[in-house]
Amino acid sequence: MHRSRLELEPGVTLDARHAVWLATTRTLAVADLHLGYAWAHRAQGQMLPIGAEEKTLARLRDLVRDYEPEELVLLGDIVHRAVRVKPFVDELCALIAELSTRTTLRLVLGNHDRHLQALLLDSGITTMTTREHLAGTHTLLHGDCTDAAAAETLFAQCTGRVIIGHEHPAISVSDGVATSVRCPCFLVGEKLLVLPAFSTWAAGTEVRGNDFLSAYTRHAKADRAIAVIAGRLLPIRL
Repeated sequence: MHRSRLELEPGVTLDARHAVWLATTRTLAVADLHLGYAWAHRAQGQMLPIGAEEKTLARLRDLVRDYEPEELVLLGDIVHRAVRVKPFVDELCALIAELSTRTTLRLVLGNHDRHLQALLLDSGITTMTTREHLAGTHTLLHGDCTDAAAAETLFAQCTGRVIIGHEHPAISVSDGVATSVRCPCFLVGEKLLVLPAFSTWAAGTEVRGNDFLSAYTRHAKADRAIAVIAGRLLPIRL
């Protein structure tokens, strides 16, 4: 059955807008915004069109309006690259400023965010960044860890879910005849939740038979994908 929201377990709700809602702590989380994707490529001489990312603030605004969260967690790869291009910096500062007036904003750094904190400080933004955020029993981090021992330790210690991004998960869905489409998806394991990328630029990585990037995803085998199809959620067994 298709629906736009799906309660994974009590207090953990998936939203087809590529977000997860943690009711106990009133935490809303999204991953992999890759803000400035076009600007980053333009800075390298690739003339991508500007404009697609203008929808990001509107999408986040809608989520914050609907859930009224105590905190909004941007779960890594907040920017594609911290390029010092004025239009991009202005857009980034405006986004952070507006969201910060509506909720407590948590910036969890990912592998693309190497110079983000310095860029924010130079722009007069003192919003703190972190590599990991705890929301009740759940541990939220980007997921760009390759250390198998560290992943094993985290899962052993975490009593809730380990919630990450980084993988940009997607799954191919077929009508069984001739038509197939690849859709972004959530990945779900016993204690694992991987969010789909929030960015409209992000290409999805097929989850069936994929050698995952993250030690967390390799450690905790996912048994379900929750595909996002036309604004609805479709559970699929793996």
